[in-house]
Amino acid sequence: MKPVVRKPINDPILSFFDDFLTNQLAKVENNIKHVVPAVNIKENDKEVIVDVAAPGLTKKDFEISVENNTLTISAHKEAEKVEEGTNIVKKEFDFENFQRSFTLPEDIFDVENIKATYKNGVLEIIVPKKEEEQKKVKKIQVS
Repeated sequence: MKPVVRKPINDPILSFFDDFLTNQLAKVENNIKHVVPAVNIKENDKEVIVDVAAPGLTKKDFEISVENNTLTISAHKEAEKVEEGTNIVKKEFDFENFQRSFTLPEDIFDVENIKATYKNGVLEIIVPKKEEEQKKVKKIQVS
């Protein structure tokens, strides 16, 4: 198993991904299973890309919003109805609702131009950085 590597807490990008469910893929609360999809987060000079593993859904199942510097990704899929006269011997898959939220650092991201695509079971959300953020160069002094 690979160790989890975390950036220092004062990193503004880390605060973007500060949700407390990072390592918890399933949570049981009041006998209801809540599935939290895994995410991959990539950053370059122009944007941050959030890939959410969400197979079995369609574009219309997702809701993505930004409010008070919080990016919220949620999905809702109705369970399939069982035809009358059909006996289910074993049922291992079911569709659940999920919601994940990430805090966006103020004045770094251009929330007006966030884009999302869904392909092959992966929801990709592209959060562009503001122009002035893209031009900043951080110099690191070697000691």
